Amino acid sequence: MKKQKKYTSLLIGLILLGMNAFSQDPDFHIYLCFGQSNMEGAGAIETVDKTVDSRFKVMEAVDCSNLGRTKGKWYTAVPPLTRCGTGLSPVDYFGRTMIANLPTNVKVGVINVSVGGCKIELFDKINYTTYVSSITETWLKNIIAEYNGNPYGRLVEMAKLAQKDGVIKGILLHQGESNTGDSQWPAKVKGVYNNLITDLGLDPTKVPLLAGEVVHADQGGICASMNSIIAKLPQTLPNSYVISSSKCTDQADNLHFNSAGYRKFGTRYAIKMLSLMGYDVEEPIDPIIPVTPPDPKGTESFWFEAERFVTPTAGTNFNIVKDALASNEKSITVQAGVQALTTAPSVSEGIITISFTASKDTTYNLFLRLNCPSTDDDSFWMKLDNGAFVACNGLTTSGWAWLKITSFVLKKGQHKITIGYREDGAMLDKICISSYGTIPTGIGEKDDLAVGLNSISTMDGYTLEQNFPNPFNGKTNISFEIPNNTFVSLKVYNLLGTEIGEIAGKEYTSGKHTAEFDSKNLAEGIYIYTIKAGKFSASQKMILQGE
Repeated sequence: MKKQKKYTSLLIGLILLGMNAFSQDPDFHIYLCFGQSNMEGAGAIETVDKTVDSRFKVMEAVDCSNLGRTKGKWYTAVPPLTRCGTGLSPVDYFGRTMIANLPTNVKVGVINVSVGGCKIELFDKINYTTYVSSITETWLKNIIAEYNGNPYGRLVEMAKLAQKDGVIKGILLHQGESNTGDSQWPAKVKGVYNNLITDLGLDPTKVPLLAGEVVHADQGGICASMNSIIAKLPQTLPNSYVISSSKCTDQADNLHFNSAGYRKFGTRYAIKMLSLMGYDVEEPIDPIIPVTPPDPKGTESFWFEAERFVTPTAGTNFNIVKDALASNEKSITVQAGVQALTTAPSVSEGIITISFTASKDTTYNLFLRLNCPSTDDDSFWMKLDNGAFVACNGLTTSGWAWLKITSFVLKKGQHKITIGYREDGAMLDKICISSYGTIPTGIGEKDDLAVGLNSISTMDGYTLEQNFPNPFNGKTNISFEIPNNTFVSLKVYNLLGTEIGEIAGKEYTSGKHTAEFDSKNLAEGIYIYTIKAGKFSASQKMILQGE
């Protein structure tokens, strides 16, 4: 009998030892983050954002060879924190503010699984496949595929790994733009939260959910009406809290915060969490050394997919290459062995030419999205209008990245950029010509909107007015004015740049005109209407709401 007790005690000891091998560090606080593009991060990552306390960690949710990170491993939380090419997000300054106000023995870890453009239904554990099957946008499918087709499942998978190291203290959410007007949103969020609590064995009284507002009305947020629905979340989900976005500055699309806005917003998430932990922290007037970028409103941007300029009569020395990480999943590179190191190509086969129309006299910037893996394949030839070619060398990148190539002062009117090959192996994905000086992030805006979402709506007697009513259901009116008789094209696009329909396409006399847009058979959401009349081109946004 004594021998049996001895073995029993030994067995218990071994079990306890095995449990201790995976014991949680109570001073390692972990936060789960999910949502759509604003949680994913759309802010420019600036110098101030790259210095991070080693006590702030991120568990990578996807493999990122360009960052030297592997899925399921912890790293110091230098942005990007979501995927390999995302931008600054509220999570960055949530973690920094937490670390700055917690005891020095406490570490903070974050896991961010977010998908730009998605509805909250993507995180519905039971019904997400129905939502995924309804998605037609290739870019959105590609992001979801990075999480093996199931972002919720990936979040739980990473969270279970993290629980071996620390304790889950809270959940951060930013989502709602794609569910604008959905009164059932609070109930849907509650369903996701309850599933996370169950699947991870958490105590709901000890794990709050913090949900941020979308871009506020005081910044002209085009989905700001959703904030009245987000405000009802605490009525539906106990232990949930809403984080105000008021005075968090945004980008020109009025959908995404800018870098300064993300810093302020993330700080607010942290202040609320700290208050729940018993720490009284006031919001700083200038949170965490803010950097305010130039105001993008009134600027214009032109976006071009490089591969569409390779035709049977031009650019034929370039190969169009399929690449899942490229915008539109395609890029171009010069054929192997074809180089022009000392002199630019002199024939059309070696160049592509991009034409655009500047709407005013100002400084424009040329940005390229490149993948140039070494110093032996990191250059192109370029020229503006009829000027001389210049060799643009030293463009080495780590994976796909936007680089600013040059700036130039232009007179309003027609211009062209010519790009020629120089070294084989250099890959070009996308071109952006913009009067906004901040470098793009991600894959940029969609091609084919000749003047981007930042464009001005008035020029030399031409005007494109905001639709009325807006938001609307059913029909809305769009007014425009032209100074002389001219052909007018007025088209509607979705946020992916896909043409929805043409409202006007004929010759109009000078003066003011109004066209009616009927939204029948369209899903609720944000749409863009674009006018082209002579040299004038402008865009406005409108919101279609459900019944």
